[in-house]
Amino acid sequence: MDKQTDWSVLLRVKRSAKAQATRRRILEAANRLFYLYGYHATGLDRIIREAGVTKGNFYHHFPGKEALAVAVLEWHRDEALREVDVEDILRDPSPLGGLLRFLEAMARRTVCPDEACEVRGCFFGNFALELSAGSPAVRGKLREIFDDIRAVLLRLIRAGQTAGEIRADLDPDRAAGLILSLMEGAILLDKAQQRQSETLQAIGFVRGYLTP
Repeated sequence: MDKQTDWSVLLRVKRSAKAQATRRRILEAANRLFYLYGYHATGLDRIIREAGVTKGNFYHHFPGKEALAVAVLEWHRDEALREVDVEDILRDPSPLGGLLRFLEAMARRTVCPDEACEVRGCFFGNFALELSAGSPAVRGKLREIFDDIRAVLLRLIRAGQTAGEIRADLDPDRAAGLILSLMEGAILLDKAQQRQSETLQAIGFVRGYLTP
């Protein structure tokens, strides 16, 4: 009985690991294709083919394309925060320096990793332009993600004010919202002109705006 139970546990673990790997392949494929071509121009058949899974595999993990979009947004957020090492940024002995590092990391992630284009834009901003008016589920997830980014900025601004690095007369909440809006607008302009310049100017402006 014990031996059978052990084999049963191992089998469940193996199946779980395989299912997780399949789900990750779908998310990675959808993330890549949505970023390159947009949500509406990317069909499910192409995502399934790119991921190397069956339709049955896909529908086992996601009931449809909209649910996949919500999951991809969440996955992309987690990957982005891990890649920029937000925890390390929040521990920066210079909160102002950490904030500027965070904005620079945001800007770097908008540049294309290949020659398909020069600026691919903000993944979340791209989704907001395409879907926020038509999908309550996507809009809710985007609101959550932008709130997460704003929260990072808010913590750094408050810490910077305490350290005397950031102007004490600024309202932290308002400043965090303005900085996020400025960066998203600059990224959109850079995508429209396919060269990174506005985001770099925006970061310089933020430095001057925050410094006492």
